Amino acid sequence: MTREIILAGFRGVFSYIILLVLGRIIGRKLISKITFYDFIVGVTIGSIGARIALGAHESPVLAATSAIVITILVVITDYLDIKSINFRKIVDGEPIILISNGKLLDHNFKSARITVNKLMMLLREKDIFNIEDVEIAAIESDGELTILPKLDKQPVTTGDLNVKTNYSGLMTDIIIDGKILYDNLKRTKHDEQWVKDQLKLHKIHNVEEVFYAGLNASEVLYISKKHKGAYFNR
Repeated sequence: MTREIILAGFRGVFSYIILLVLGRIIGRKLISKITFYDFIVGVTIGSIGARIALGAHESPVLAATSAIVITILVVITDYLDIKSINFRKIVDGEPIILISNGKLLDHNFKSARITVNKLMMLLREKDIFNIEDVEIAAIESDGELTILPKLDKQPVTTGDLNVKTNYSGLMTDIIIDGKILYDNLKRTKHDEQWVKDQLKLHKIHNVEEVFYAGLNASEVLYISKKHKGAYFNR
């Protein structure tokens, strides 16, 4: 029995490390906003981890041993997370910048495991409806989106200052990852040729060169090229 308890302890350590590694591979998610799919994946991985920890022989003693070992490892992990910056970077990761000075950093989207549509949804949840209004947007280690609006877009409203502004409206996705969204384009009462003409104004001759393009209600077209800066058509 002593041998089985020792093995249960080793299996607990192994399963804990496996779960940490898998968690980092899968990516960051804000727990309160996980989808049903994310929930199923989490439960499945947790069940597999429990099976690894307990092994073929399930008993209250072995289960308690595994639980104690994993609890100790959690305490140690929390301690190292506080004391060591390098350990914190390995376990928690670092913030990933997705928008800088109104420009989409498309090469960071893969690291953050997020789509343009998801980013736009998160921006709208924070009352940001145009990418060019954002100075910095970053995905934190817990999956939360942190936003710093540009100076002229921060709290004091134009209504308070009696300044008239043009309504920019909600941005409509026109191009995502080099593909035109024809249904969205049709709703804007424009066609593919119009899109190509707008791209040519910025010396873009192939739609596949565009990472993202969106049109707001003021007919302002935001264009972000792949691995390059952003352009605006007014």
